[in-house]
Amino acid sequence: MIRSLIWDKGDEVMNFHEWAYIKQHPTVWRILLGILVIPLAYAAILLASVWNPYGELHRLPMAVVDQDRATATMHWGRTVTRQLTRSESLQFHRMTARQAHRDLRAGKLYLVLTIPRKSSYQLGRLASHPETLRLTYQTDAGQSTVAAKMGSTAMQKLQGTLNQTVIQAEFVAIQRQTVQSGRRLVTTAGQLQQVARAGVTGAPASVTSPLNEAIVQGLTRNGQRLAQQSKRPHQLQALAAPIKLVQHNVTSVANNGTGMAPYFMAISLFVGCITLNIIYDAGKRHGQYRNFALAWLDKMGMLWVFVMLAASAMWLAVLNINGLRPLQPGKTYLLALLIVLAFFSLVTCFRLWLGLTGAWLMLIFMIFQIGCSGGTYPIALTNPLYRAVHPYLPMTIAMAGLRHTISLGGSIAGICWILAGMVVVFSLGTLAYFYTHRNAEMVA
Repeated sequence: MIRSLIWDKGDEVMNFHEWAYIKQHPTVWRILLGILVIPLAYAAILLASVWNPYGELHRLPMAVVDQDRATATMHWGRTVTRQLTRSESLQFHRMTARQAHRDLRAGKLYLVLTIPRKSSYQLGRLASHPETLRLTYQTDAGQSTVAAKMGSTAMQKLQGTLNQTVIQAEFVAIQRQTVQSGRRLVTTAGQLQQVARAGVTGAPASVTSPLNEAIVQGLTRNGQRLAQQSKRPHQLQALAAPIKLVQHNVTSVANNGTGMAPYFMAISLFVGCITLNIIYDAGKRHGQYRNFALAWLDKMGMLWVFVMLAASAMWLAVLNINGLRPLQPGKTYLLALLIVLAFFSLVTCFRLWLGLTGAWLMLIFMIFQIGCSGGTYPIALTNPLYRAVHPYLPMTIAMAGLRHTISLGGSIAGICWILAGMVVVFSLGTLAYFYTHRNAEMVA
């Protein structure tokens, strides 16, 4: 029975009608070939963007601000700064405080380490007055939560290295002092032996009394020092770990979702525009118009309203379902509307002029943007191609604006002008399509 379902009667071989149809219709197999490329592109492009970020930490730009003032015996800040800027495992640049903080807020740097003024003075008296030296490093989670976490991990390792270096240096100093003290003890013992030989026991009180008094004072002083040390456990902690690095985020981000919101919002808006253009043919007319401009205005006006409704639905979802609390809610919503209009104009222009091939190209372009926009790991940790095209991608521009309205604050005027320019340019492209197809027949 199964054989009769698969094989035609009287045939010894199966008839592959579908394969024959594809062979006879090149358009069909080109479409299938394009679909075949999508999983390949998605996997390869996205994996390339996250392949080995922790192995590329030496590409993450950071700054060190040396405010330390040298003492007579030490200039610890200069030594550490020189070591950091020459390090091959981290990319540190020496900068002034103003320049470093400006570049951090602009997203050009991912971390700023500041060495305080009295570092050398404090470490120089570590043995006599132990106190933990606090170094502050600043990150900007609003620009990239992942970069802030990666910077924190790198600073924890740096803290261990600095502590080990300081402890070793202090140990060498203690050894040197011990040797010197031993030499002084040998000298003192020789002097006491000479005094004993001279009959110090029979010496007058003017000789023995000052000697006994000096010994008592020395023992008392050392006993008091030991007592003070035993009463201060935090000083023992400072000796064990003399340096502590403290993180300070210049932008407050409530959670990981808030930091990733610009990335996922931009993707969702682009996906919506592609899906709409695949399912709904914006080039078909459903009525008679006096001229092509009215036909374009009727079609685009309806679709503009639709995509803005879709962006509004997304906005309500992230607010009420996910609990997103933007720094500037109203500005974020208006920016989302502008972003979806820019994305829709771009995708629709390609869809009208190139048909479904244009929609396919936009899908591949979206996948490429997901890998190159730096939404997950910092773009500095990706390959040279991604770093080169990153600033010019529509999704990168949209994410930058959303980061400002959600977490960073500040002006987005430049970003809005770019997005508005996209709307104008690609809308003119769709208008040109309606002009060239002004004699197209109406579809019922």
